[in-house]
Amino acid sequence: MTRDQTATFGRRALRVAGSGLLVAGVVALGLLGWQWRANVTVDRVAVTGAQHAPPDTLRRLARVGRGTAMRAVAPMLVADRVARHPWVKEATAETQWMQGALTIAVTERTPAALAVDAQGRPAYYLDRSGHAMPLPDSAGYDVPLVRGLEAEAPWTQPDTAQTPSSLRRVLRALPEAGVADLVAEIEMQPDDAIQLTTTPIGPHDALPVHLGSDNVSRKLRTLRAFARQVLASSPDEPIERIDLRFDGQVVTRTRPLDG
Repeated sequence: MTRDQTATFGRRALRVAGSGLLVAGVVALGLLGWQWRANVTVDRVAVTGAQHAPPDTLRRLARVGRGTAMRAVAPMLVADRVARHPWVKEATAETQWMQGALTIAVTERTPAALAVDAQGRPAYYLDRSGHAMPLPDSAGYDVPLVRGLEAEAPWTQPDTAQTPSSLRRVLRALPEAGVADLVAEIEMQPDDAIQLTTTPIGPHDALPVHLGSDNVSRKLRTLRAFARQVLASSPDEPIERIDLRFDGQVVTRTRPLDG
């Protein structure tokens, strides 16, 4: 073997040895990383966004305690468990390996109405989709009262709105029609028809409004226009009842000024 051949062989041997060491290093780092991940456990479970749902209750629903192997945590499953709380509208979960933390972020439902029992006592809140939420310990909300529902809230199916469809349509339509501030009470009738009670408007006290059960958005817009154009003024005969059950018509009953 000539001197040049010897030098070439030496360089090749060095390259092969260097490549081998590099591969061995990568394998060693991979093994160390795998071992580290295998040993990482959950040190804390953080909950953000909860105002009415107690964080400790959400942690129990998550079913992930301190010392749980991080690799055993399934964020989507955790989020699904947490979202079963009546106050939780949406939930996400994220594992933070370096911090040994599981972070749960929740978005709570917004109350749109307060259901009361037959004695007028607060029973539970409803959001605009008709989901029921238990009364919180914190201050209440200035929302319309709902009468005529069962006093026991349906907690057994948290992903399903159990309230009548006509009520759900009204709850969704109130802000869209711009009449949320005009409605003080919503009463369910036996046939699922709706009767509203307004707040005092102009010279009028609270007025009952027969709404029926269909085309509620259009009827509520009609109520808004009628309140601005008629109720806010002082009619010759005060109005004591409004009927919107007939599409496109506003039927009123008045009382004599001396009556």
